Amino acid sequence: MKCPACGIDNDRVIDSRASQDGLAIRRRRECLGCQTRYSTFERIDDPVKCPFCHEDHNRVVESQACEGGFAIRRRRECANCRQQYSTLERCEERVLKVIKKDGARAPFERQKIKRGLEKACEKRPISDEQIEEIVTSVEQDIRNNLDAEVESKRLGEMVMTRLRALDQVAYVRFASVYRDFQDVRDFVDELEPMLAEAKTPPSVSP
Repeated sequence: MKCPACGIDNDRVIDSRASQDGLAIRRRRECLGCQTRYSTFERIDDPVKCPFCHEDHNRVVESQACEGGFAIRRRRECANCRQQYSTLERCEERVLKVIKKDGARAPFERQKIKRGLEKACEKRPISDEQIEEIVTSVEQDIRNNLDAEVESKRLGEMVMTRLRALDQVAYVRFASVYRDFQDVRDFVDELEPMLAEAKTPPSVSP
């Protein structure tokens, strides 16, 4: 797990505590490079309790760094029912807020965006890893370039820009829900620029 302050992958766990419902573990860590202390939160992607039989006895089968080393994905096997499932441990960072159309603030939810993408990408040649990459890219972009808040309209545009480059059919599906298309004309308006781009011959360098 890389330190969020200096990026060094060398720390020690100071304290580990299960959440009240037993479905997550919060760990307090100290970087051995810069001595910064930070928390990580392991949840089901995610429960630490088995999502099949709800027992909390399990063993880690495999651990793999992800999200550029700032998270750890663990494959676990339940000691009771032998089912396998994954947990994801990530740094606890400042809470991102989404500003809705009516001005209300709501927490940024990775899983909500992921579910929307999964519906749009159904039966398309898009892997779970590619969907995860879009969500991670959007979240990192917000954290790096915005002040912990993002308007829902801009958030949707960030997702659609990445999806359009990946698959145009999935893009139109997502756009139809996000922009609340009311009739066929809305679909035509969305498709016309894409069709014009497809007809434009590629420029030839001299």
